[in-house]
Amino acid sequence: MHPPLYYLLATPFFLFDHLTSQKVTQFLSLLLSAGNLYILYLLARKLFSDVLVRNISFLLAIFLHSYVTFSLYVSNDTLTFFIGSLLFLLLHRYIYKPTQSNEVALAVVMGLGLLTKGTFLAFGPVLGMVVLLSLWKKETATRIIVFRLLVFGFLSLSIGSYKYIENYYAEGRPIVHNIDFFQYMPADTYVGLKSIYYFNLKRLVRNPTFFQGDPFLEHVYPIIFYATFWYKFSEPFNGFELGSRTSFKYIGSLIYLVGLVPSLLIILGFLKKSVSSVRFLRTMKESSDSLFAKKLEEGAWLSILLLSVILVIIAGLKYNVWVCFQSRLFLQAFFSVMWLLYVGLKAVRKTSSLLFYAGSASILLVSFLYLVYYLTEGIHLLS
Repeated sequence: MHPPLYYLLATPFFLFDHLTSQKVTQFLSLLLSAGNLYILYLLARKLFSDVLVRNISFLLAIFLHSYVTFSLYVSNDTLTFFIGSLLFLLLHRYIYKPTQSNEVALAVVMGLGLLTKGTFLAFGPVLGMVVLLSLWKKETATRIIVFRLLVFGFLSLSIGSYKYIENYYAEGRPIVHNIDFFQYMPADTYVGLKSIYYFNLKRLVRNPTFFQGDPFLEHVYPIIFYATFWYKFSEPFNGFELGSRTSFKYIGSLIYLVGLVPSLLIILGFLKKSVSSVRFLRTMKESSDSLFAKKLEEGAWLSILLLSVILVIIAGLKYNVWVCFQSRLFLQAFFSVMWLLYVGLKAVRKTSSLLFYAGSASILLVSFLYLVYYLTEGIHLLS
């Protein structure tokens, strides 16, 4: 079950709502979504030096369906995305100025993340390692490093451990999922090795959503991740049924096709920075302070995303239910995804103008398709 922070913050808003309409409560989501977008803007402006590539990459934050819609629902996802981006901002400040005050701020927000959603467990090991390495590079005494790590962990867990302690007291284990109590769909996602390696874009394009779609696609992890990242594959009953229950759903097919190019750019960025991070491990002791900070930060971004995805996969494998493989469950690390898109696009710009134009055009086109989708759904809902 979810930790309580979002629901506590939403309660004063809900006092002005009723069960059939939560528009006032949704205003909280709107505020958090706007704040989240502003934080991403600050990060991109400060950390992405190539202005053209930065602006094109930032379109993902503005239009990506899974990020935009779940930022605006009455759901703890909206607070999760906000706190995730805030942690990236505080992480940047700490790496370049590892003071105790910045350390405390990072620990407090980490605790608030744990008090919002269990997916923030993926941030803990990375932030702890950042504190350790930052102090080590400053040649801080070992006993002080240990003390500050203990304080960091104490603050984070003091703020964020409530739900996990309650779970252990009530159920005998710290992490409990609602599927542990309500098995609302068959636990049969895994059907063999095809669930792991199979990817058939043509089949997905023909069946862009879960509703009256291809049942086999619900058993393929890469398809579920891809489809829930780019479009509303698995949300047929959210009040916006035009794009899932009518022929208009095939705009999702176009989005899947066009989204393949930026997906490849993200993968390229991931491979490029993975190699860079491994090389850094060999030379970090001799590197200058500025290079150390830069590479440590990039390694942290990469590790946070990787651990976030692994955490989602672990939950999916444990419960064997396809909805556990939704991409939104790791989008508290969205900044890392946007950064990898930036890295991939910047890399092809150096290699080939044609590839750069093709990559940029694909991002612009998918943004246009999202705009058409949002306008059409909105007009239909209001009509």
